[in-house]
Amino acid sequence: MRVLVVAAALAAVAVAVPGAGAQQQPKLRLVGYGPAVISPNGNGIHDVLHVQVKAPAGSVLGLRAYFWGGRLHGWHRIRTGVTVTAAPGGTTTLTWDGTNTLAGRRVGDGTYLVTVCYKDPGHRLPPVIPPAQQRPGAAEATVSNPPWHFSGCLKEPRAVRVERLAAYVDSTSSFAPGQRPPLVVSADKGHASVRLEQDCSGRTFPAGRLPRGLRSGLYHYIVTDPAGDEFEAPLVVRNGRLPVDDPPPHTALLVWPYLTWRAYSAYDANLDGIPDTWYQWWRQRRVSFTGALLQRGEEDDHVAAAPFERWACARNLRVQSVTDVELRHIPLSALRRYAAVIYPGHSEYYQPGTYYLLRRYRDQGGHLFILQANPFYRPVRIDRKHNAMILLDFDARTKNRSDFGLAGVGYDGCCFPRSHAAPYVAATGRDYVRVRWLFRGTGIGPGERFGYAGSESDRVDPAWTPRDHVVAAEAIMPGKFGVINAALVWSKAGKGEVLSTGNYDFLRMGRGITWKLLDNVWRKFVG
Repeated sequence: MRVLVVAAALAAVAVAVPGAGAQQQPKLRLVGYGPAVISPNGNGIHDVLHVQVKAPAGSVLGLRAYFWGGRLHGWHRIRTGVTVTAAPGGTTTLTWDGTNTLAGRRVGDGTYLVTVCYKDPGHRLPPVIPPAQQRPGAAEATVSNPPWHFSGCLKEPRAVRVERLAAYVDSTSSFAPGQRPPLVVSADKGHASVRLEQDCSGRTFPAGRLPRGLRSGLYHYIVTDPAGDEFEAPLVVRNGRLPVDDPPPHTALLVWPYLTWRAYSAYDANLDGIPDTWYQWWRQRRVSFTGALLQRGEEDDHVAAAPFERWACARNLRVQSVTDVELRHIPLSALRRYAAVIYPGHSEYYQPGTYYLLRRYRDQGGHLFILQANPFYRPVRIDRKHNAMILLDFDARTKNRSDFGLAGVGYDGCCFPRSHAAPYVAATGRDYVRVRWLFRGTGIGPGERFGYAGSESDRVDPAWTPRDHVVAAEAIMPGKFGVINAALVWSKAGKGEVLSTGNYDFLRMGRGITWKLLDNVWRKFVG
């Protein structure tokens, strides 16, 4: 008798435990899902995701959505506000228009994971990755034990891409005036307008064949749809009058860092919900080599380089423009014909072969001008067959190949607020005398303060920086874990020389300073 009473009591407790009822409910079954891409802009075309499931009549179902919050946060749930009661005798459809009810607005473009759960989702399922194999960190924890991993949910979430508008042109290589770049636009029913914009001037041109006589440099296709959404796709235009492999004297080669643009793009090519970039997920070691660059996927790079572009346009200089992918295949004999090789953008990622090519170019008398911080920091490998750019092991800083050894500087720190910015202080004594040419006409004397350095910054390293170098100016600012050095460095190696600004904000110091400094470098390096 006592045994029966205890059993009954245990049964009552079991019924009272939250989620216990859901454990006994039949498994949810996915019947239909789509469209795979929605554009919730209210124009009636692919605005809504439809999820069809099989569930017992009368059961209360909720649609859950999740977004990836980055390597420091992992998965986060979005409150969709979608709850329905399962219909009798058939399938039940849940619809989501991309609204985050907690934020009171529709979600931004990107990839989201969606699932359906009973109102009481049941108990947590065992971790996908055993705790002993789990790495520390919030992101790792949500991957090992996903927030949708419950007995009362669909077994696996499905991905939906929110894409109001997208544009893509294969800008791994430059284009010459007269060519028609293969621009691809994704828009509702193809309704979108396209214009070509020159970064240095803001001038616009019709889409289609590139106009004859177009100035060499960086451009963007600006695509706009009737709902007011806008998307940018970069492309590099080369000088059609100058053969890439046989430039006339006093020509500079501008190299645009396509590889870095790809590394920072948050596009989710494999639709696993996590953007394909190691900046989002440390385990990620490959990104798509071609495809749309999401908004600001270029890591603000073209904005940072714009002051150089405006200066170059105003001076009407003789330049040729290529991407860093193209540079890798220019023979040394042709590269040596250029008076200088200039990187206006953020050249953080590079192919090892490009490093050795540039080093030979410098050592044989070439000039390198690096205008942003953190150059040649991490090597990558291109796998065109699988449309991938793969991050290689962090072996850059060796005696044979280091950022310091080529550029004279290497990464020291980044990502602190503008309030930490500090002015550059010019060299003094004999060092100043050696770089007097750089400060000619600027009014900057020995030991004087000018401009400012902030954000990403570089330092010299006595072990790897070429022995014959001068720190022309330096800024010291508080970082997260001590001081950060931003060193403007001129170095000589072999028969050539290099000037590296050592800071991501160098070009943003103001026209009064930077234009004079750029004039002086151009006069010395290019002639």
